[in-house]
Amino acid sequence: MAEETRSTKTIADELSKLGSQLAEALRMAWESEERKRLQAEIAEGLQKFGDQVEEVVQKASVSEPAKQVKAQAEKVVTTVKESDVVESVAEDVRKGLLTGLETLNRELGKLLEKLQEEQKPTEPPAE
Repeated sequence: MAEETRSTKTIADELSKLGSQLAEALRMAWESEERKRLQAEIAEGLQKFGDQVEEVVQKASVSEPAKQVKAQAEKVVTTVKESDVVESVAEDVRKGLLTGLETLNRELGKLLEKLQEEQKPTEPPAE
């Protein structure tokens, strides 16, 4: 029975140590300069993207071709509402979004692996 207590205590100690180390690793990753640079780069990129889209939409919305496209789009919407195409289009959009998100997740996973590998040499070994 004394041996069981020692084993349990050792397991509990190791689990506690694992939890502490995992928390420290997450804290270090969150506070890393690379994460801060990446966050700033993403924010800047999204801001520029939004500005460019807004500019294009504003310019396009006042042009004659845009007015014609809008009229044609309204006709298409009316036709689509009256047909079964909506379900097919919605499914195609759903599949496209799913594929895009899967690709994004896969690439983010690769990025995370790369960032983890880059941080290894600079960190002192855990004792």
